[in-house]
Amino acid sequence: MLAYWEEFIPTALSGRRSVAHATQLLVSLSNERLEQLARGGELPGFVADHLPNMLAMVPDLLPDRLLSLGFDAPDLHAIKGHPGIARKLVESGRFELTISNLEYVYREILGGFDVEALRRRNYTTLRAARSQILDDRIEQEFATYLERVLLRIESNSEEDASSILAVASRDEIDIEEVGRFVKQQAAILPELGAVPERLHAMLFQLGKIRPTWANCLTFLEGGGFDPDSLSQYLDRDDIRAALLLEPMPSGPSAQALRDFILEAEVLSDAAYRDYVRHLPQPLVDFPAEIGRNKWQILVEERMVKLSGDSFETLADHADLQLRFVATNIDAYLAEPDALAVDDTFREELLTAGVNDAQKAAVIGLMDLDEVVGLPGRAALLGPLIDRLGIETPDVGVMVVKSLILHSTPIRTQVSLLNKLSDVLTDDDVREVLARLPPPYSEIKTGYLSPRLESNAENLGLVRWLDSRNIISSWKSVKGFYSDELRVNLYRR
Repeated sequence: MLAYWEEFIPTALSGRRSVAHATQLLVSLSNERLEQLARGGELPGFVADHLPNMLAMVPDLLPDRLLSLGFDAPDLHAIKGHPGIARKLVESGRFELTISNLEYVYREILGGFDVEALRRRNYTTLRAARSQILDDRIEQEFATYLERVLLRIESNSEEDASSILAVASRDEIDIEEVGRFVKQQAAILPELGAVPERLHAMLFQLGKIRPTWANCLTFLEGGGFDPDSLSQYLDRDDIRAALLLEPMPSGPSAQALRDFILEAEVLSDAAYRDYVRHLPQPLVDFPAEIGRNKWQILVEERMVKLSGDSFETLADHADLQLRFVATNIDAYLAEPDALAVDDTFREELLTAGVNDAQKAAVIGLMDLDEVVGLPGRAALLGPLIDRLGIETPDVGVMVVKSLILHSTPIRTQVSLLNKLSDVLTDDDVREVLARLPPPYSEIKTGYLSPRLESNAENLGLVRWLDSRNIISSWKSVKGFYSDELRVNLYRR
């Protein structure tokens, strides 16, 4: 029939007795004839789909008959009642790569017992079984195994690092499929050097490489480098926390990595600050590739050496220049001529958080003659000169008047007058007193007896006024609530 009727097989397999017909063919035809029919015919697929029913009809069927058709058994569990045939199919690698079939092979053929392991770390478990038959079958259609088994088991997230690397290292697998598999896993790969360069960026994007400076440097120097992937990796809180547990490498071989971090404008300010704090040494200048916010962090963390060049780099950001010098005030005071700054800048520096000793040193660099035309500067410097006890040799009368008259509060004005009175003539003193608020403005010739609060400043004032005959005399008077100093004036 087969020799004379080309449609015999399709006809036999389409009727109500198709399974019986197919079984009869399988039993009666030679292995050679079955192999011929397997080439492009319908019989192998039909047998694969109906194998349980056919074996029910001929349970003693020789396995070689099935092998001659060259099909892969779709469901080994369905023929578990025929273990000899199932084993022969498995040993010959004639079974489809499915979750169910691999579970059957693991349990029934290899004697495995930890089925739960197959659902949590399938590839790791099967590799550990050390079955050449199973290894060869998976290797034969690895892409199918990845798609139909590894990626379909949602709980398969515990593959070990060597198994992850074994999957990831396959050039024939699409990188997107590899990425899906790697993303699914809880484990991370320890060393980037063992991974093909085409996967480097993907591993950093997924955060599936151990956070070490060595891995970052390998990525940076490799052919698969992608700056955005490294930046995003470095910006992650968990990655940053792990990296900063070890010192940032300081040698010349790691200069490229340090430069990358310093020039990473896309890093969050918090991440940038953390990395900057771990730089092994300060910079000589501000990187041109970053903006104002990152420059400010470098200033605040004192990671740029103060110099004429680094100061000028910030020329378009006067506030940063001020903070830069204030943060490095001791370096500035040690070599003030290195920076091209004027007294206006130094005036602002006095309010930029420097300490008292540093303020005194800054004032020592300023030209006090300029306060005559700058009342605001006089108002700032006067109280500082008074409180810090700064010596002001060679200052002129106009400077002294400006410092006294523009300072506040009144006790400071009186204290300055006491300290700088030697510069003033008697007429200058009378002019200054006249411009102070009462009762000080009342200290002049006349019939009044101005009364001053009894305190150290006022006591010092009346003593030297008396010694210079600007007042007639003074007397300490006990008041009802407080003591007073009564000043007696010259009548004329």
